[in-house]
Amino acid sequence: MEKVFLYWDNIAEESRDPFLGFQNNDPTQGYKKDFEGYLIYRSTEPEFNDIKLITDSKGSTKYWKPLVQFDLKDSIMGPDPIGINGAHFWRGSETGLRYSYVDTDVNNGVKYYYACVSYDQGDPKFGTAGLQPSECTKIITEDFAGNIQFVDINCAVVVPNAPAAGYVPPNIVGDTKSVTSGRGSGSLQMTILDPAAVQNGAAYQVEFTSNNTYPIYKTLSYKIIKTLNGVNDTLKTIDSSYFGKERASPPFDGMALSVLNDTTVAINDSLTGWLIRNNNLTVLPSKDATPVRGIAWPADYEITFSDTPQDTCFIQSPPIYTKFPVNFKVWNKTEQKYSKIAVKDNDGSATLSIGDQIQILEFQGSVAQTNVRFAWNLSYDVPFDPNATLQYPANGDKYFITTTKPFKTGDKFLFSTQGVGLDNNLAKNQLGKVDVVPNPYLGAATWERRNLNSTGRGDRKIDFINLPGECTVRIYTITGQLIKTLQKSSTFQDGSLSWNLVTDDGMDAAYGVYIYHVDAPNVGEHIGKFALIK
Repeated sequence: MEKVFLYWDNIAEESRDPFLGFQNNDPTQGYKKDFEGYLIYRSTEPEFNDIKLITDSKGSTKYWKPLVQFDLKDSIMGPDPIGINGAHFWRGSETGLRYSYVDTDVNNGVKYYYACVSYDQGDPKFGTAGLQPSECTKIITEDFAGNIQFVDINCAVVVPNAPAAGYVPPNIVGDTKSVTSGRGSGSLQMTILDPAAVQNGAAYQVEFTSNNTYPIYKTLSYKIIKTLNGVNDTLKTIDSSYFGKERASPPFDGMALSVLNDTTVAINDSLTGWLIRNNNLTVLPSKDATPVRGIAWPADYEITFSDTPQDTCFIQSPPIYTKFPVNFKVWNKTEQKYSKIAVKDNDGSATLSIGDQIQILEFQGSVAQTNVRFAWNLSYDVPFDPNATLQYPANGDKYFITTTKPFKTGDKFLFSTQGVGLDNNLAKNQLGKVDVVPNPYLGAATWERRNLNSTGRGDRKIDFINLPGECTVRIYTITGQLIKTLQKSSTFQDGSLSWNLVTDDGMDAAYGVYIYHVDAPNVGEHIGKFALIK
């Protein structure tokens, strides 16, 4: 696997500190909220001593160095002005908040100690000396045998490993790249954080809410609704401040999602152009710059040409605008209606001719000339190639305009989930990947626990990896003597099995070459070898 997924909730953001008085000095708003951000720590020691690296001017360690930091965008940033003997707590870099992080700088088999702690703003103006920012606890206790005794709510102990052979990962079924219904052109980015928590057969709906100032509207929030066994449950309601690729939602059912919302209405060049073309005119869409009346309309259009008149220009305002028939119609695909059109008749010919401009019209209010809005303009010009013979649009030619659009009230995505599984046939095909690490074992391995005793070298350990969930591993000398039998019975998450290099007789295994045999019921068998070198 060689990666660790970390995720957390947002409960800390609601913390209040009575010591600092009332929010905005208003007793009706309750005590002040002083949350500022999150710190992610990673250590190879339960006490986190190896990352307590930030010293003061006297050389004494004062602060821990985080793996990553996420803070509010609120102008509180940089070193706090109080400090301790020259050491200052770093308050963040205005990154914005996140609720998940993927640590890819890890090695399988190594035990890592993580902490996700929240920290407050501090108050440099409090009292005569001010208050420094403070962070939540990170407490992990472990006995001399390496057994975890306590892990507080802000911490986790993780040993990354490849999953068991035959592992079938959870799957998201449905289209998260385009809305199931609605007009928004954005997408969802799904991340599975905890495969074991993904529920089989659960259906999800992500539904958006916007303000109602159409066509110039703004996406406000979205909610996540789960349906399982006929029961609907609104899991989260999340505002637009959490939109963006790096702004995942708070975790739910082992997943998190990022909303990629197109906040501006613009031409999508890759999806705009001729669908059917028998002409060589230059036809390019553009936004109208007319104040008030020029509005980039959040809709997609299909323009179909014919050999006979199909519509009549709507605006009568000579000499630029007059009403005359045209050989095309404009269908508003998003709103499922035909749109009115106008032609900016630049040559005054009262016909659609080269150099004119086609204008797609929409209306704010009733369909009247006073309510006209210029949605999109289309050039009607000569071919790019000056030597080409002019070919006008023919019957059946179709031109598409596709736009980017924010999510609007009622826009929704629908998807479902399939939980993890184990496939014995797949496991059988993967038996050839069973291996021993490190191989050869050269006196030590990076994942071996530190020695807490005053003498001795501490534990020794090798790992069998990519094993099926249920199996027996037998270890033989090169002469065929059975020296150790190991049993594995685990979930899909762990395809490894450790051996402390102690035989069934209680003796340390001698250095040399060994044969191992893996027997997995309903899967198959595998034989390999490894070496222990002094």
